[in-house]
Amino acid sequence: MRNLKYLLSVALLLGIWSISSAHVGPDHGGKNATTTSTTATLRMDCAQGTSKVIQSINNVRAMLLNGGDIWWDLTDGQYVVPKVEPGLPEVSSIFAGAVWIGGFTGLPDNPILKMAAQTYRSGTRNDFYPGPLTDVGTVGFDTCANWNKHFKVLGENIALHIKNWEIAKAEGRTELEAGEISTDVLGWPAKGNDFFFQLL
Repeated sequence: MRNLKYLLSVALLLGIWSISSAHVGPDHGGKNATTTSTTATLRMDCAQGTSKVIQSINNVRAMLLNGGDIWWDLTDGQYVVPKVEPGLPEVSSIFAGAVWIGGFTGLPDNPILKMAAQTYRSGTRNDFYPGPLTDVGTVGFDTCANWNKHFKVLGENIALHIKNWEIAKAEGRTELEAGEISTDVLGWPAKGNDFFFQLL
C-alpha cells in the first residue's frame, strides 16, 4: 500500500510538472524563442505564409495556417471545442500545433538527419513555406507568393466528378469537358495539372 501511494505521488508530480512546462509561447522565452540560426535555408527569398482558413466541422472550429503551424492565430489558441456561435465566449482546448517531419539522407554510410519541426514563429525563423520545391530545392519569391493560399475542395464535388467520369466512360468518351468539372477539382494543385496554372 505504501509503494502504491509513493508511485501515485510521483505520477501526480510528473503530471503537474509536464502541464506547467507544456506551453512556452513565442514571447515567453525558452530555447525556441531565443536561439538564432546562421545556416542558410533553401527558401531565403520567400516570405512566411500568411494564408489562414477556419475549418468548421462536427463540433470543432479550428484555424489552419499554411506555415506548418495550426490551431492558433499567431497570438491565441483557435481550436474551439465545442464550437459556439460567433460572438459568444469560446474556449480553445489546444493552444497550437504543428507538422513535424524528419528523415535521414546519406544512408547507410553517412546518415544526416533532416528535420522540419515548426514550433512558434519567432522572428524570421520558419520551417515551412508555401509552394513546391524544385529538384535543387530553391524557389523564387514570386513562386512562394503564388502559393500563399489554401486550396479547398468539397467532397461532394469529388463524388460528382467520379460520377461524371463513370458516365463519360459508359458513353465511350476518354475525357471530360472542362465545363463538367467543378473549379475546385479542375484547379487542384496536382503535379502535371495544367488547369491549376490557369486558375491560380
